Amino acid sequence: MDGITLRQANAEDIADVAGLFARSRAVALPFLPVLHSGAEDIAFLAGYLERGLLTLAERDGRLLGFLAETPGWIEQLYLEPDQRGQGIGSRLVDAAKQRQNRLELWCFVDNHAGRAFYIRHGFIEIRRTDGDNEEKLPDILLGWQRPA
Repeated sequence: MDGITLRQANAEDIADVAGLFARSRAVALPFLPVLHSGAEDIAFLAGYLERGLLTLAERDGRLLGFLAETPGWIEQLYLEPDQRGQGIGSRLVDAAKQRQNRLELWCFVDNHAGRAFYIRHGFIEIRRTDGDNEEKLPDILLGWQRPA
């Protein structure tokens, strides 16, 4: 984990973030259908610069992962495939937990590694759906709250 820094993204970062988003989904979530073009991913992710926070994890100028958050929500968390299991996701989630008292997120049922990661970080299952999302895949709402 040495040398990893967290910083807020800016408009110049979005193309790199979108590339990481696509690479990570292809490896970590191969069951997901590809529904959007690269340009659509760029526009989608750029929206977090205006309506939330987009936090980047970097080492020596290389983008390793990112977390998109809005008030009360972790919207996106993705890492470069070769960086999984090295504590980067934990750093990003811990930083979000420091900023917020309560967080919720959606995780696909078939994302076993993601579900286990969030449970290790204190998230609990709130409810499940049969796939009332864009991908039409079953998912789970998970939540975390800062202890009183």
